Amino acid sequence: MQGSPREAMSQAMHTTRRIAATSFWHAELLPRGRYEASYVAETSVIGFAFDSQSGVHSFGSDRRTGYRSRPNSLAYVPATCDVYSASEHGGEYLKIAVVSDRAERKPTASRFSDAIDRAAIAAAQGLRRSLLTGDRVDLLQCERFVETLKERVACVLNRPAVDSPARPWMTPRRLRLVDEMIEAKLDATVTVQDLAEALGLSAGFFSRAFKAAVGKAPHDYIVDRRVSRARALLQGTRLRLADIAHASGFASHAHMTATFRSRLGVSPRELHPRLPARHGAKRTAPG
Repeated sequence: MQGSPREAMSQAMHTTRRIAATSFWHAELLPRGRYEASYVAETSVIGFAFDSQSGVHSFGSDRRTGYRSRPNSLAYVPATCDVYSASEHGGEYLKIAVVSDRAERKPTASRFSDAIDRAAIAAAQGLRRSLLTGDRVDLLQCERFVETLKERVACVLNRPAVDSPARPWMTPRRLRLVDEMIEAKLDATVTVQDLAEALGLSAGFFSRAFKAAVGKAPHDYIVDRRVSRARALLQGTRLRLADIAHASGFASHAHMTATFRSRLGVSPRELHPRLPARHGAKRTAPG
């Protein structure tokens, strides 16, 4: 789990802070990169990991253990919990500090991490889209996504753990192998059949097991990885947008732009630190 008012955080990639806040919650989108965080949570904190990542962490004690979180996983830390977390290659992470109000139940002492919940995935992706719009953030829309994530946390805390019959097949080792294969072939052709054969599974069973483990179908996840690589190249290189599209496995610059708009709500140009966003010069007051 990452983040708090008293955290010590270092990020390898220096990007614009993406923040939205009201008097009841504070949401921040943290970029990929190395980090170290140590804090006592002053409020309850909801976290969502868009990427798989590994490192060391501890909760409520000085005993640090290794961890590997799955992509699209939900986490929760209650107020007053002592937290340490560090990773050399942290993934993009959504952190929401929730200030309890009188309408809420008494905060629970429970915590969890690495939970897969499809409704939470949709809400986290929606909140990320909103945060990436920069000065165009719609707080009412953000609040809707935050409330959904709070509801999903409550559901995870209160429901019994029930696994899909296919999920046990997608072990951490197999997930790591799948990630490595996707990254190695991302600028070329990645097929579900290739991934399934590497694990000795049929394409159909692999797809079911993968979706049960990470909350997304393999095809959808591969597109996520293409977008993630393109965003890293946008921030860390001086490549042309067409070259970034090719290096990330998109068919063209136009294909990459359409995918960015669909998934993130912004174009690659708007996230490029050295290119002016074309929409900026045309913006006018609503009316």
